[in-house]
Amino acid sequence: MKTKKYMQQYKVSGEQLLPMHDTYQQVIVHRLERVLIAFFLLAALFLVAVYLAAPSIYTQTLLLTSSPTDRYPLPATLFLVALLVFVVVVMVGVMHHWRWLFWLLLVAFGCMILEVPATILQLTGVVPSLFPAWYSLCRMGVSTIAVGIAVWMIHIYQHYGVWAMGRKKKTSLE
Repeated sequence: MKTKKYMQQYKVSGEQLLPMHDTYQQVIVHRLERVLIAFFLLAALFLVAVYLAAPSIYTQTLLLTSSPTDRYPLPATLFLVALLVFVVVVMVGVMHHWRWLFWLLLVAFGCMILEVPATILQLTGVVPSLFPAWYSLCRMGVSTIAVGIAVWMIHIYQHYGVWAMGRKKKTSLE
């Protein structure tokens, strides 16, 4: 007979899941978690690097007027801190396998495919660009990686369920 502790390990967000039967499925769970955490760590490093190298990008994004004496304006610094806090919260959600976060990341990463044609239009001059070419190209590269992760997340969902944790257990009402 299975103990209560054994059954609780298959609960995600309070929902009873069917147990993971093969070790490959467990490897997929940890691989997806590691890839997303690495992605968000690199995103945080990129945010800080852009802030240190070209803080004018933040001032342009926030529609602030930049002064030559104030290289790092307070609103831009607060915006960076807010972005970093958001990234940390997302990383915590990835580690805890928040079900809603899986879907949010899937939709957000999937929609990042729109960044590629937008950047191409900006670089060819069809659409005005607010940012330097290097920054637009970096964003396009990040978007391409994110779309690849979204495709992988769809594949994982189709085979193993949300976060590769198994499918929901059928109840008598379903």
